[in-house]
Amino acid sequence: MTHAVKFIAVLLFVSIFSLSGVAAANPDQSGVEQQLLMMKKQMEQMQKKMQELQSQLETTQQSAVSAQQQATQTAQQVDQKVAEVSGKFKTLDDLAKKFSHLKINGYVRSRWWEGDHEEHSFDVTEIAFHLRYDVSENISGEFHLWFHPSGNATGRTEFSNYSNWAGPTTFFESAFAEFRNLNIGPVEGKLIVGKTRNMAYGIVPGGTYDGRVSSDYSLFHVENNISRITGIQYLTKWQQWRWNFAVFNGYGINGDGGRFGARPAGIRQLGVGQLNLDDNHNKAFSSRLGYVFAKQAFIDKLEIGASYFTQKLSDNDLSNFNSIMGRNAGMQGNFFGNPSRARSDRRGGMDLAWDYGPYAVKAEYLRGSVSDVTSDWWYAMVGYKLKPLRMDFWLRYSEANYDQKTIRDIRGSGAWDKKQWTPLIVYHLHPMVDLFFEYYLNDVDKPRNSGNIKDNNYGFVELIVKY
Repeated sequence: MTHAVKFIAVLLFVSIFSLSGVAAANPDQSGVEQQLLMMKKQMEQMQKKMQELQSQLETTQQSAVSAQQQATQTAQQVDQKVAEVSGKFKTLDDLAKKFSHLKINGYVRSRWWEGDHEEHSFDVTEIAFHLRYDVSENISGEFHLWFHPSGNATGRTEFSNYSNWAGPTTFFESAFAEFRNLNIGPVEGKLIVGKTRNMAYGIVPGGTYDGRVSSDYSLFHVENNISRITGIQYLTKWQQWRWNFAVFNGYGINGDGGRFGARPAGIRQLGVGQLNLDDNHNKAFSSRLGYVFAKQAFIDKLEIGASYFTQKLSDNDLSNFNSIMGRNAGMQGNFFGNPSRARSDRRGGMDLAWDYGPYAVKAEYLRGSVSDVTSDWWYAMVGYKLKPLRMDFWLRYSEANYDQKTIRDIRGSGAWDKKQWTPLIVYHLHPMVDLFFEYYLNDVDKPRNSGNIKDNNYGFVELIVKY
């Protein structure tokens, strides 16, 4: 820019000099002088403009230097912030990586129930919190904590018509470790250590389509495998075969708390639980061998299985058993008393589960002897899934039959043969919300002269919200 200003100045000087020579030869000198003055003035204006441009150029250069410095400083600050954020994100990534192995879920059950000779009521029966942590690809730990808001109110007289079936207020429903890929040659193996459902005894009685389906347990499940077990289970799989084994503390026979159907009827039931209060050195064993058919015409799923269970009854089990079955002295039909001392408890049988399109069938049969009473239990269940309406319809029939070997006319209600019909509708409001409509029609074959009994049917509507 400076060279351009000098060049313009020289050019103007040469022009003025030339005009001066012309003016000397021109007789009209005054007009020439005016033109010279005008051109001089224009030159001065142009020079001033050039100076302004020069000043602007210098200012622009200074601004460019400042901008470059500012850009350098900003870049340094950005690099520093990026480094700080990266550090924080690394911490978050480390935490995310750690807790990605953690899975939390559960549900809340709310119920409106009714039963013959009972007052209708609302109840929040269960709040469940489930946590699973995958230590590695082959090792996991899991526990289920359940809270029953009304589970501790059963001792009060105003609750005599109803008590929450769920037991203690808060307890660990499951707590176990799982070890996978414990294979033996081509046979896949998995080991479960701790407390959970018995996977080696009939169809696992979970509240899913692979289990009992209904929200409440059936007559069959209450008397055989309602309870969780605490012990060791080894589950195997080879091609279409499944063979599971379990060694555990055993099932206890429930005492006076067990009732068949609505409580005011007062009908006792041979139910099982997980409380062997003595003789804990006697462990139980169960096993199930199953075969899963490949999917084909008319078969989406078909599995058949055979199960076996054996244990020794404890002193407490025998006491409860004799009381339930009416074997104690002074009870109806057994004035002098004939309590059993046989401690064996053996049961075996078959199961079947079939699905094809909207149709489903489940059935189980067990036969065995509890102490000196020979018994058989069975149920059959059919279902239809109406997917457009998101509704499933089920109907189940169950029986429990007892053969008293010593005193056949005993009137203890635990020894009465029992039957149960269960119509059930499941409405899937949402993948995480189910609405159950269940009713239990219960009947007993009571002996003569045992007196009238109250109806013991009951039903409920239950909402289950999962998370």
